Order: sequence, then structure tokens, then C-alpha cells
Amino acid sequence: MGDLAIRNTLLNTTSDLVSAFVLSHFLDNNFIISTKKDGSVVTSVDTEAEILAKETILGSFPEDGFLGEEHGEVLGKSGFRWVVDPIDGTASFTRGVPLFGTLIGLEYMGEPVAGVANMPAMHETISAVIGDGVMYQGNLIGGVSSTSSIKKAMVCTTSYDYYKQTNAQSLYSNLLQCECSIRGWSDCYGYMLLCTGRIDAVVEPLLFPWDIIPWLPIIQEAGGKYSTIARGGIASNANLHDSLCHALSCTP
Repeated sequence: MGDLAIRNTLLNTTSDLVSAFVLSHFLDNNFIISTKKDGSVVTSVDTEAEILAKETILGSFPEDGFLGEEHGEVLGKSGFRWVVDPIDGTASFTRGVPLFGTLIGLEYMGEPVAGVANMPAMHETISAVIGDGVMYQGNLIGGVSSTSSIKKAMVCTTSYDYYKQTNAQSLYSNLLQCECSIRGWSDCYGYMLLCTGRIDAVVEPLLFPWDIIPWLPIIQEAGGKYSTIARGGIASNANLHDSLCHALSCTP
């Protein structure tokens, strides 16, 4: 992976470029909203920002693969694949809520090796390359919390609708019975809070590759752990992970 360092530079510059584009439209309230077949909302900014990311990345590395939420996949030949969600949290974006972000991940031979999450309206950026630690606001940080008690943990989760969509209502019931503190800070901001030690776990029953692949290197380098559940996953600090998975009836 001799070219990983070069690609990581592109990862961060593309994130800055795309997130600035997204933020400009958010502040101007300048976008068109439509509804996908699955009932979720999409904006003209989602589609335009993904094209911007795709052209920027493949313009530099045309042999790489590319997967985006809005335009599907381009197969590559190099072993590298970029995974992009230009606006994770489109529902927040359209309602003027700043808890949305631009996510870009990089895989090599199917394994996540680098990722960046840029939350332009919150002025927060976090990134990681496997083996190099996690960078937050340009500085190397310690990462996740040290909480080991479920009852003392603060857990971020999503709308009950997603538990119903994935037939995971029992998972939600188990979470309520944990007696932890539950908050609904939405979309990618929950992972930002986890990886900077401000909450202890994130439980999401429904995730797509572009939602989680950019986060996996960051979670790992921040000292966290991730396990799959339903059609999503549990991410937490390492001290809490096995006991939380057991409490929610999944295998860590």
C-alpha cells in the first residue's frame, strides 16, 4: 500500500472541498428536495457533491473503485475503493439542523484503511489511517472514553422507526432495559462524540456501507470496537463493548 499516504492526502483535501460545497448550500438554504423510492429524502446538493467527490478522486486515481450513496459503484483495478456519503444526515440538513457530515472512507482489498468525517456546520473534523492513531481538529487525540459500567454509560441511538424497519424491536427493548443514559444525537455526530470520548457507545440497527465504512478506521484508531447487529452495528469503547453486546443479545 505504498500509495496510501498520497491517497490519504487526497482523502482529506477532498473532504474539505466537498464539505465546503455542502456548507455553502446549507447556509444559503439553496437546494431542491426530493424523495427516494425508499421514502428517504435527497437533495440536489447530495447528488452534486457526490459527483464533485467522484470527479476529484477518480481524476487523480482512475484505477480506483468508487462507491457513493447516490450514484452507485464504479469498479476499480487497483485494490483501492473509495466510499463516500457527501451528506450523512440529509434529513437534518434539510431542516436546518447542523448535525450532518461529509464522510469519505478508503478500503484496500476490501478492508477499511482510512477515513475522514467532516462536520462543516459544527466546525469539527476527525480522521484516521490504520496504525497511525486518530486526528481530531488536526491534533492526535486519545479517543474513546474509559467507562466500563453500562449503567453509567451514555449511549446514542436513532429513531425507533429504524428498529421497526429491521425487525429489531427486541434490540430496542433490551437497550431500554440496560438503564444507561440514552440520547438521540443524530446521524454521524454520534460517532464523532464516541470517538472523541464525549459519549460511550452508539447503537444503530440500520447502516449502509457509506454510513459506517468511513468510520471503521476512526473507531479502531480511537480505541473503540465495532460489532454488527441487525442490519447495523454497535460501536463503543473497548471497556464497555462485550458487556453491552451481551446485554443487547448480540455476539461481540
